[in-house]
Amino acid sequence: MKIPALIAFSTLVTVGAGLYAQGLSTSEKTFVEKAAKGNLAEVELGKLASQKSDNAGVKAFGEQMVTDHSKANDNLKPIADSNGVQWPTALTGEPKTLYDRLSKLSGPSFDKAYIQAMVTDHKKDAQEYKTEAGKAKDSQLKSYVNQTLPIVEQHLSHAEQVQQSAGAPKS
Repeated sequence: MKIPALIAFSTLVTVGAGLYAQGLSTSEKTFVEKAAKGNLAEVELGKLASQKSDNAGVKAFGEQMVTDHSKANDNLKPIADSNGVQWPTALTGEPKTLYDRLSKLSGPSFDKAYIQAMVTDHKKDAQEYKTEAGKAKDSQLKSYVNQTLPIVEQHLSHAEQVQQSAGAPKS
């Protein structure tokens, strides 16, 4: 009697370990890639804001983006690394286009364009994080999403406040 029970137990442990080791689903990997690229964009755009803006609110917001999104990527990178997700090292696509466009602006024109982009981006990000929070199966990813979503929502609120004080059009 003990041997069949031991075999059944070892089979369950082996199957359970195999299921646990499967890693991220395709959609979870896609989310990690997008989140890493988004965090990188927020860091680079935040650096640009802290350098180019003369508006104290915009400058402070940019500095917050550098700090918070660097930390978010520090928390996300181990998940990406352990699941074979390629890590971004440079801006590409739409974030690169935005960076290039903003880098040519200065003064109030920069401030308005930057903060409007941040409001739009954080609205989109908050929705994507909410969606992922409801469907993520991987415990590490779910933890990352649940820790990061309130920060993204706080960024959105902060960006909207800065947008009002900077006189930027609402998006």
